[in-house]
Amino acid sequence: MKIVTFNVRCSWDGDGINSFFHRAGGIVHKIRKEKPDVICFQECTDKIFQWLNGGLSDYYIVFNQRNADLKGEGLATALRKDSAQLLGLDAFWLSPTPNLPGSRYEEQSTCPRICQSVLVRCEDRVFRVYNIHLDHKGELARKLGMDAVLECIAKDRAARDYPFFLLGDFNATPEEAPIRSCAEFGLAELTAPVDYTFHNYGKQDAPYKIDYIFADKATAAKEFSVTPWTDEADGIWLSDHFPLAVEITL
Repeated sequence: MKIVTFNVRCSWDGDGINSFFHRAGGIVHKIRKEKPDVICFQECTDKIFQWLNGGLSDYYIVFNQRNADLKGEGLATALRKDSAQLLGLDAFWLSPTPNLPGSRYEEQSTCPRICQSVLVRCEDRVFRVYNIHLDHKGELARKLGMDAVLECIAKDRAARDYPFFLLGDFNATPEEAPIRSCAEFGLAELTAPVDYTFHNYGKQDAPYKIDYIFADKATAAKEFSVTPWTDEADGIWLSDHFPLAVEITL
């Protein structure tokens, strides 16, 4: 089974040749070539979702948006139709009121943040996938957001202890609190061999790691490999982050 975390980067005019609609064809081509079973996208918007939904006919894509009116930027999870089955879907806000659309912590940026929880069957195994994008400004907001996600995972495991993956753009480097919290919770990082993920379209002088895939320890004990998607052609990249793909035997 192959699972991918992919910050697809919102389309900004300031990105020039790396604006989404210059990258879009390469993104679809890469996904069709690699054929992941599950892809978790961050920074998805209506237009990006429409493009992905139209270009990836082999996938069923669920999209949750983060604003109070259930619009705006959000998270999307794509399941390959011939190998992965959607069994359940939930989304909640990283806030003191997780069921209130658009809610957030006081210490947070103006951007609400959500977690997308998907129950999947693949290779006749059932597992959960938690897709997240933590706050980009507040270190405390990232810690609180991660605590909320880990609390949700603990409740889900108490109800039914399925294997799971926690992945996305954590906006935190390996030494920061959200990553330490994952270790303290007993998660194992599958993407530990990857040195960095954010490269700003190859322009970052000191690229750094903020994207991760974690799993429960029993899942992580199985045979797996991790590969960053570092594709670039004529100065056009897949994103300003490297997507990370983990191939694992369930």
